[in-house]
Order: sequence, then C-alpha cells, then structure tokens
Amino acid sequence: MPKSLADPVSRRRPGLHYALWVLQWMLGVALVGAGTFKLLLPFDQAVEVFPWAADVSGLFIVTSVLDILGGIGIVLPALVRVLPRTTVVAAVGVLFLMLSSVVFYLSRGEASEIAPNLVMAAVAAAIAWGRWRTVPITAQLPAPEPMTDPMPVATPPDQMRLFQLPTGSYVTRAAFAISGGAFGDQRHFASTAVLVIHPKGDLLIDAGFGANAEAHINMLPSFRRAAHTLADTASVQLDAVGYDRANLLGVLLTHSHWDHVSGLDSLDVPIWMTKAEEQYAADSTSDPVFQAVSAGHRIRDYAFDGPAYLGFPSSFDVHGDGSVVVVPAAGHTSGSIIVFVTVPSGERYAFIGDLSWQLDGITHRLQKPLMMRMLADSNSRQVRRDMGRIIAIQDRVQIVPAHDAGSYTGIPSLVAIKDGAK
Repeated sequence: MPKSLADPVSRRRPGLHYALWVLQWMLGVALVGAGTFKLLLPFDQAVEVFPWAADVSGLFIVTSVLDILGGIGIVLPALVRVLPRTTVVAAVGVLFLMLSSVVFYLSRGEASEIAPNLVMAAVAAAIAWGRWRTVPITAQLPAPEPMTDPMPVATPPDQMRLFQLPTGSYVTRAAFAISGGAFGDQRHFASTAVLVIHPKGDLLIDAGFGANAEAHINMLPSFRRAAHTLADTASVQLDAVGYDRANLLGVLLTHSHWDHVSGLDSLDVPIWMTKAEEQYAADSTSDPVFQAVSAGHRIRDYAFDGPAYLGFPSSFDVHGDGSVVVVPAAGHTSGSIIVFVTVPSGERYAFIGDLSWQLDGITHRLQKPLMMRMLADSNSRQVRRDMGRIIAIQDRVQIVPAHDAGSYTGIPSLVAIKDGAK
C-alpha cells in the first residue's frame, strides 16, 4: 500500500482516497505501457496498428513520450511525496492530451477510435479534481528523532497560574491554513491572549483583538481581511475579575502581526519584544497596526543570553526559575519567539505563535501552503528547522499554536480567578 494512504489530511475520506489511488495506478500503468509499446514497436508495425502514424510520424513519437511522462507524473510525485501537487498538473495535462486526441481522430473521420481516449480523459479529470480539492496528498516534513533527554529543570512557584483570554476569531479556508487542507474546510483562527501569573510579576503572551479591532482590520490590505467575531478584549477580561494591573509586567509578543498586538490599544503596559522584531515592525508596509497601537508604550527588549533549550540554540529565562523561558524562532518574522511555560503541576506548554497556524502542522508535520509561506513567512527554511525542533518534543509538551483554539484545551479561562485560583 502506498505510504500516502496514511496521509493525515485524507483520513476524513479514506474510501475516496483509496479509490483515487486505484485510478492513479490504473491510468499511470496504462499510459506508461501504451507509450512504451508505441516507442518500442517497429515503425512498419506501428503503421499497421496506428495508421495515422504514417502521416504524422513526429506526432506519433511526441505523443508516445507524453503518455509516458503523464503516467509517471500521475503516480510518482504522490507516491514519494516530493512535489505531490505535480499529480494534479500531470492529470490536467493528460486530460488535455486525451481531449486533443479525440479532436484529432474526429478530424480524420475515425470516431470509432475515440472511446479509450474519452475514458482516460474522464479518469484524469477525476484524479485532478480529487487530488486538488477533495483528498489532496501532502508533502510532510521529515520526522525528527523524538527528544529523549531529560527535560530542563524548572521550579515554578506554587502561586504561579496560567489562564487563557479568548478575544475573538476569524475564518479562513483550510487550503490557506495548512498544506493539503481542503478548500471546503473552514478553520476558525483564534486570537487569544495568555496570562501567566507569577510572584515576580505577571505577563500576557500576546494581546489578542483590541477595542479598535475593526479599525485595525480596515488598516490591512483587502486580501488579508476575513470574516471575524469579536469577544471581550484582554483589558475588559482583566477588569471583569478585578485584576490588579500593577502586577502586570507587560505583554510578551510572539511577534508583531496585527492579530497579536491589536489589544495593546487598551493595555497601558510595556511591550516585551526583541530588537529584531522591533525592526521588523518598523519596516513593515503591509501591517501598520503595531505602529499605531504601540505609540506611547515603553519597549522592553531582551537578549537570548541563556543556554540552549529543548533543541533551540539559546534562551531567555524571564524569572530565573525555568517557569517562563523564551527562545528565538526567527522564521515567521525576523524576531519571532516561542514561549515555554512550566506550571507547578509539572505540565509544560509551548506557545509557538505562528510557527504553525494549526496544530495539524505539528502533529502531521505539515507546513503552511506554499503560497502562504511565500506571503507570510520571512524565512521558510528557519520555520522548517524550528518546526522540526517542536515536532521532536510534541509528546512531552502541550503545543499551542496561537491560532488553533483547540490547542488551548486544559488552560482555564481567566474567570477561574473568581473562584480563588489566584
């Protein structure tokens, strides 16, 4: 069985996935066999089998080669998962080749010859549609060796707590969210701030949507605007539980894109970010929101002067006890970070920002779609490298992509403070 039968994105429709594989193999073998047969057949015999070859011998050879290439293209890329979407291109090419053959035969008054071409055209069309829209095959990242070393020492104080503050969401198609995602599958991208309460001072990881989120969305290019739902801002949620903002050291940004910083418009606290990310935000021309909401805020920069941490080359230990450790992940933006949090129960979390937009990207080793990588990521090679590091520890840490609402499962909402959680 081809290994792509285990394709995670196709498990939703395994019957259709298997049926398409049968069609791919049947059509691929038929095309390669037919093309090879025509090329190996002595020309005088070929003319007897294909009378038209005598009139257009060059076309006979060209179409034989195209048959072979089409058959290989329909099977091989999907089988080895190297540029698997080439399967769609090959299927479309075979479709046009078969339809062209039908036209050619009809022009010669040989309508009785078109039946095989029509059948193969229909099969090619089914493969092209199925592998493009319904059950695409994806190119997975290489599987790294799982990390087996002891986890870094962390001594979080008993008073430390972790809370999620959902501020809304927006809708995008899975096809734009994850490699191989179906166009008909909608994903609701979360915009959630996370409050880390610590005796030495609290931090918000990202700020979520703000009070002026609608205006912020309108500041973006039209193609980046999406249907969205707004909830209470982080500021409103803090006030609703009587939170003492004197304890808040600031907002620790995973990066400076609008949906992570919008809530700064109602949070009068320092912004924790790297120099590299500050420069990235200053140079941005397509996302002016950070420049608007950061006015008047003090920037608190920090350096990664600590040791290697869980595969990352350096780190910054916020409180010096291993409970909140920041590592560089400068791929999505040039100053992106990942925040590791360890709570008193021993549970560990990795808030990975937009390294992957969805948890599928980590659990199934899937990148963002190619077009979105080109548009959204500053350094795709670094993203792949850092994804490998996170994939290697996924069984030992709860991975939380910023925009996957399901990944926040188990993190209580801030209202738990009312019940004496603080």
